[in-house]
Amino acid sequence: MTNLPITTSEVQAVIAETANGKLRGARVEGVATFRGIPYGGPTEGAARFLPPARPEPWTGVRDCTVIGPRCVQGPGVLFLDPVIGEYFSGGRLDRTELAQQLESENCLNLNILTLGTTGKRPVLIYIHGGGFVVGSSVLTLFSDRFVAEQDVVLVGVNHRLNVFGYLYLGELSLKYATGNVGQLDLVAALEWVRDNIANFGGDPDNVTIFGESGGGAKISTLLAMPAAKGLFHRAIVESGSLLHLGDRGTGTTVARAVLAGLGLDESHVDELVHVPAADLHAALSQAPGIPRGLIALGPVVDGLTVPHQTWKPDAPPEAVRVPLLVGNCKDEMTLFVGAFAPGNAEEAFQLDDAALRERLVNGGIPANEVNALLALYQRDHPTENPSDLFFRIATDRGARFNAVRQAELKVAQGGTAVYMYYFSWNTPCGGGRLRAFHTAELPLAMRLVAHPEVEQLSRQISGAWAAFARTGNPIHPGLPSWPAYTLEERATMIFDARSSEVINDPDGEMRRLLRDRPSGSLL
Repeated sequence: MTNLPITTSEVQAVIAETANGKLRGARVEGVATFRGIPYGGPTEGAARFLPPARPEPWTGVRDCTVIGPRCVQGPGVLFLDPVIGEYFSGGRLDRTELAQQLESENCLNLNILTLGTTGKRPVLIYIHGGGFVVGSSVLTLFSDRFVAEQDVVLVGVNHRLNVFGYLYLGELSLKYATGNVGQLDLVAALEWVRDNIANFGGDPDNVTIFGESGGGAKISTLLAMPAAKGLFHRAIVESGSLLHLGDRGTGTTVARAVLAGLGLDESHVDELVHVPAADLHAALSQAPGIPRGLIALGPVVDGLTVPHQTWKPDAPPEAVRVPLLVGNCKDEMTLFVGAFAPGNAEEAFQLDDAALRERLVNGGIPANEVNALLALYQRDHPTENPSDLFFRIATDRGARFNAVRQAELKVAQGGTAVYMYYFSWNTPCGGGRLRAFHTAELPLAMRLVAHPEVEQLSRQISGAWAAFARTGNPIHPGLPSWPAYTLEERATMIFDARSSEVINDPDGEMRRLLRDRPSGSLL
């Protein structure tokens, strides 16, 4: 895919039917792409903070060759980041063009890539990361190679984020009793796929949702939402195993702070619909006492859309028939320290033994446990320096703890298979120091390969994702045998450019030692 809009001489128009009217997409090098398809109605003005409405029908043929807007979120595009942009886009020369996106409150649109408008291909729906605050579905527009090689239908969804999608106002006004509208947008997109994807060559009875980071967190939540039950049939959670949501009280505290940042009290909550979108978005960063960053907002257990806590104490009953593929990367936090963090975060890459011990203690490891913990890590990873060990341990207490716990809960629930992976290839990003950073496997899964030494690894991961979508089992000829995860064996596929292999309970002694020392972080 090249220009926005698609206008090159290599393009062939392709028409598809939907319940709302006809669409015109474009076929480039065999892959038909439809951009900016509306799956919901306007969400601004009086519709702000309310559940999504269905899109209005249209007459004639709607042009869908131009990318739709992402939710209002401010500047920044991952694909243009100076540290990982080239890696994440697979080195594509057109990444600057593809990454251009408008912003709007009216952002309920999706992209579809398919080899044909007839047939019954497995459907993969990409739910983007960026916490619950930023991001878009634009990765799908980079992923035509994945679609062509695996013969799947790929869907990418834009939805409401930050204050527009996750500001909980239900305790302040009965009008907004139904919360989590950003999640309800995703449900609406899933309903649209159920009703229309057959006209794009997809099988509505074989739908897999997948996402990394915040995308995985949204999927973890969808697995516990009654409205989403039956709309997808498999789930892939990549470094985003969110096990616990805030409650209505937590959400209300954030809402009051946002109101205060706008000079309003809770008796004037209805005035929020008149606040300009840019000002409402800015109010989140100005709200007193609210944490900054990608987890500043998120879904809550509102008693309606999410009727119960999601993954505590057990796996949600809504997910009982959904096979799960779940995992994480070895060095999750390096991305945020080495690419995005300001100030003196650089120190984390230059730790000595004393500084490592200090960070572990400050991070919640009792001083009398540090020696035993480091002895295990140094024994099994003798070539790693103190900073390497710090990032590995931080990951094991965060993303890996959450992924393993989610797998354990799903296995205990029974009924379907669970598969576990662990991405350990040390990327060359950031001069090599980012190692196996947060999100590092995602572009490889989508066949975006900036470094030729991981061509085979990319084929292994993308093949596994497609096989899982096709059958519920990630095994394919390019990989060694991959048993389902059990509490006895804990079979885990270690993805690495040198050799991918299954190891039972990797770093099991460390896992057991840290079982009661989670960091509470998604990373």
